Amino acid sequence: MNIGLIGAENSHTINFCKAINSEKRYPGYTITHVYGADSPAACAKLIENYGLAECASEEEIIGLCDALVVTYRRGSQHYPAVMKTLLAGKPVFNDKPFTTDVGQAKEIADYAAEHNILLCGGSTVKSLPGLDAFAEKIKPGAAVTVSYRADPDSEYDGFWFYGIHSVEACVKLLGFDYKSVSACRSGGSVIASINYGDVKCVVVTTTDAEGPYVSVMNGDASETIKIPDTDEPTAPNEFIEMLKTGKPPLDYSFYVGATKLAAEIIEAAGI
Repeated sequence: MNIGLIGAENSHTINFCKAINSEKRYPGYTITHVYGADSPAACAKLIENYGLAECASEEEIIGLCDALVVTYRRGSQHYPAVMKTLLAGKPVFNDKPFTTDVGQAKEIADYAAEHNILLCGGSTVKSLPGLDAFAEKIKPGAAVTVSYRADPDSEYDGFWFYGIHSVEACVKLLGFDYKSVSACRSGGSVIASINYGDVKCVVVTTTDAEGPYVSVMNGDASETIKIPDTDEPTAPNEFIEMLKTGKPPLDYSFYVGATKLAAEIIEAAGI
């Protein structure tokens, strides 16, 4: 299967190319083409290092490849490329942030579901080892904190670029049936409180934080974990597994819910 990269600036393109082309982890799957107008210099390196062919437009690469990976750093650029791919009936990995618009996220998810087209993507933090097991520790009355870095002034759509990591981790742990959201900004930090009724979650992002960390307090007992990183190529594994099995890793409503929560945090914090 021939896979195309739409977007070259994001370092995630290298992760995909290393796992699929250099390490040959997935026989039968090859990244063959790239469209990289977002960064001609990065695009040239991908072509040189991984033997890719350059395309002149999104339409051209979608036409030439069987499946696509959209990796623009700005989530505000994702919608047109992803929708063009879905309209062509082709599977797509839509990197983080999925979009920066709730309506666009819903349109993407609804179209993919209605036409039975494979779709995955977003933050890899929600798929790191240990997070799902930690969810079992959250009891009624618990206070949960998710913390990681993000820059509300990032040139790549501000909080969206890295804040979505913490937001998707929150949604993976607790779902998106929350009651209310409040948030504030203090310098480079953003603190958001999400009320789930019987559980409270606080999402904290700072420009220089390590992590991601998750902590849960049940009564007097508390536990904190650093969600462990992995040498495994999480995003390529997820994408190729979806292509092999024909089963997306998450219900598409997840991406809509996470986008909605991020948008509400941004609005509440005034960022």
